[in-house]
Amino acid sequence: MPSEKTFDAVAVKLNYLDYGPEEAEPLVMLHGGAWRWQEYLSLIPSLGRRWRVLALDLRGNGRSGWAPGAYRLKDFTGDGVEFVGRLDAPAVLVGHSIGGVIALMVAARCPDKVKGLVIADVPLTLETYRQVIESSRAIFAHWLAVKQSAPSEQDLCLALAGAYGGLPGVTSGWLLFFATCLWQLDPTFFDPLLDDFDRFADGFDCEAILKTVASPILFLTGEPRLGAVMTDGEIAWLRGFPHVSCARIGGVGHLLHLENAGQAPVLTQMQAFLDRIPA
Repeated sequence: MPSEKTFDAVAVKLNYLDYGPEEAEPLVMLHGGAWRWQEYLSLIPSLGRRWRVLALDLRGNGRSGWAPGAYRLKDFTGDGVEFVGRLDAPAVLVGHSIGGVIALMVAARCPDKVKGLVIADVPLTLETYRQVIESSRAIFAHWLAVKQSAPSEQDLCLALAGAYGGLPGVTSGWLLFFATCLWQLDPTFFDPLLDDFDRFADGFDCEAILKTVASPILFLTGEPRLGAVMTDGEIAWLRGFPHVSCARIGGVGHLLHLENAGQAPVLTQMQAFLDRIPA
């Protein structure tokens, strides 16, 4: 039976979903920033037929513990290394956005504990990452302002509906999901990212990681015109690594499987890739 459990990392308690056959190989899922493990709900039932899905809430997100001041990439990576280090078998790591960056860094730290990776729309260089963050400052500030002013999760949901309800693709289900994510988020989560990007991103070098990690890797991205962060040039660069494959999902942006048009093609690409990983 699926259940949420707690993992006692050194620095913080992590909440995670445990779904699928207990004897199956582990597939560890890391969500995007300010979300929670439920971002993968549309994928988990299908993936759980073969894999033991372990979907984590990152520190400061969802039901995991808060760690004010300790939300750097190295902090999240340390949690991930601890988690996969205690598994009985090497895992496939799945990560979206910041979760994808963390997955790459975890694989570089403990390559013997990782047998494959699915990385969904991540910045591949520090320059690109910095540009993404700078362009998002206003929206992060708005999220936190709305969160701070809302006396309840229901009020927060209504405020978000007023701000974003008219945008294409925004549904009641999406607003409910985002409201819960934001309500549970440590309000200091963005501080290291926005106050000192160099310190936040210290240790992330995608090229060095790809040269270190020999496991097969699938990169997924959407369309740049719709908000995806990976470019055609970056995808061409990735294809220079023999263990890396790439797929662009049409009709969606950075959110990929969180958009209706992305759920089925993302799952199809993931399953085809995972089927090629030996049991």
